[in-house]
Formats: sequence, structure tokens, C-alpha cells
Amino acid sequence: MEYLLTSSPIPGMVLWIIVYISDYYMTLSVAKAYKDFDTIKFEKSMELTPQFQKDVDGQVRVSRRHITLLLLITLLILIFWYITVGYFNWTWLYSFFLGLLILLEAAVHMRHFRNWYQIRVLRKEGGITGSIMFSQRFSYLTSAFDLYAFAVLFFLFFLWTFSFFFLGGAIACFRVGLNHSGLAKKTISQPVPSTSQHADSSSG
Repeated sequence: MEYLLTSSPIPGMVLWIIVYISDYYMTLSVAKAYKDFDTIKFEKSMELTPQFQKDVDGQVRVSRRHITLLLLITLLILIFWYITVGYFNWTWLYSFFLGLLILLEAAVHMRHFRNWYQIRVLRKEGGITGSIMFSQRFSYLTSAFDLYAFAVLFFLFFLWTFSFFFLGGAIACFRVGLNHSGLAKKTISQPVPSTSQHADSSSG
């Protein structure tokens, strides 16, 4: 499998295009679905990457920022392959670089699938009463924990297989987990109105 990814730049580029596009549109889909539930709200945005919050909240189907990053990173994969594999024959370094990109997206996709399943259960069977407000700090902290867990999993795979592809994934997940932990520390959550406050505001 790893040989197929490193023997040519095309598989890595195609795989990256697929997962990066699907990540964005799955995020839009999940964000839109959650808006249909009055019981589940997010303090600021369901999207955790600050640069994409405006596009996701506005349900922008064609994001200029997303397309720009998609093209730049696809080009970077091509250039990096020619330098590391084509010129120096450092397949391990190219494999590590792909792991940084692809396995981080794999971790993110697992969260999308979990959200999709949760939404499906809520639509079919319910299961939540009252109102839930996810503070942005809480969202960042739980996201960081998820990413740390994936980092440990990928690192164990690296120890088992000595594949630099998994080491790249472990480092990418750990790095983004640290980033989300840092954003959580900077985020001041707004107090969630109590039930009595909701009642007062509705009666007024």
C-alpha cells in the first residue's frame, strides 16, 4: 500500500484532493444538519478552524480559501515527490509528508462519520431532551482529546510497522491537538442562559 503511494506523485495527489474536498462538504452537511435541531446549539461555530468558520456558518458551497489551499497543497505534493523521491530517493520522507496530510484527514473524517451517525439517530429515535449549548472552549477541548487519541494510535502503528506514514499522522494529529488546546485556553466561553432566563425572555 505504501509503495503505491510513493511510487508516483499521482496517488498522493488524487487521495489528497478526494479527502480534502470531502472534508469540507461533510463539514457543511453536518453543520446544516445540526441547525435543524433546536435542542443542539453551538456557542459560536461548529467549525473549529477559525479561517473556515465564516464559510461553514454561511454554507458557502465554493470557498475561495478552500480551493486555494487545495491547489497549493496538491502542487506541494507534486514538488515534494520530485525532490524527495525523484531526486534523492528519500521515499521515507515523502511517506512521512503524506502521512501528515492524509492521516490527519482520516482522523477528521472519523469525527464526521460519528456526527452523521449521531444526527441519524436523533432524527430517527430522538434521545435528547431539553437544550444543549456546546461552548467553543468545550468543543476545542474535546477535539484536542480526540486528536491526541489518534496521535497515540498512529504512533503505535508506527512502532509496529516502522512506517513513516503513520509517524507523520501521529505528529500531525498531536500538533493540531496542541493547537486546539491552545485555542481552548484563549477562548472565553459566554455564560449559557438558564432555563428561567429563557422563560423570562420568551414571556417578555
